[in-house]
Amino acid sequence: MSTPKKVFLTGASAGIGLLTARTLAARGHHVWGTARKLENLPTDLPNFHPVVLNLNDREGIAAAFLAAEAEAGGTFDVLINNAGSGTFGPLEGFSDDEFKAQLDLLLFGPLDLVRAALPAMRAANRGLIVNVASLATEFPLPFLAPYSMSKAALSAMTEGLGIELAHTGIRLVDLRPGDFRTKFHDSTRRIELSPALAAAYAPNLEAAWNAIDKNMNNAPDPQQVADALVSIVEGKTKRPVVAVGDIFQARIAPFLVRLAHRAWVQWGLRLYYGLKTAKKAG
Repeated sequence: MSTPKKVFLTGASAGIGLLTARTLAARGHHVWGTARKLENLPTDLPNFHPVVLNLNDREGIAAAFLAAEAEAGGTFDVLINNAGSGTFGPLEGFSDDEFKAQLDLLLFGPLDLVRAALPAMRAANRGLIVNVASLATEFPLPFLAPYSMSKAALSAMTEGLGIELAHTGIRLVDLRPGDFRTKFHDSTRRIELSPALAAAYAPNLEAAWNAIDKNMNNAPDPQQVADALVSIVEGKTKRPVVAVGDIFQARIAPFLVRLAHRAWVQWGLRLYYGLKTAKKAG
């Protein structure tokens, strides 16, 4: 058992976040876990401190974090940016507000928390920041473009910041989960489309939606991700980029991607999601 850590964890009300909170607390760590609504957070965990935080309300992010930091005694050992959800639809159908909501939740909200955490971590010359991105950084999800691009940007931010902070005792980790059996798909909102736009993307729109649903239902237990996070927090995993998932998604596919022409990767993704392609002229 490692020395108990003080951990700030976003998205602690369900799925991977809740499992992580439970696992960390069971191992003696103190968790400040967030959700948009207080009533959604667990009340049966020892060492758990509820925090109300809406990552789409950027004006309130730093204040909520700093209040929790003061309660924790001045600094957190670990920040885990885990909260997230998706919005589904063709790229051209997203309004600016819908795009912004995804970027705020998945990229700018985590960035605000990193900015809030760094001063105390720098003063202590120690700290760990784990940003939960996605294997969608390597394999973009069809009709989830804002989600995929936000996660790719989050990964780039994590690695870049880790290089910038190499002279300090602060460590950055980019965690990339694949598909896991969570309620992510159930919570994914579908944007409203005009009849013309819906017709333009049929039947690929439904094929992708159904494939994602099937993949999630058949995916591994999300406890794997919670265990990976605990291993990172406790210093057992020290890699700057950690992929988690079934052996194909987390090991074989990323290896093949590095060898294959990108056109073949895109062909494989279309096949994986059951998408129809145009017939070649002539």
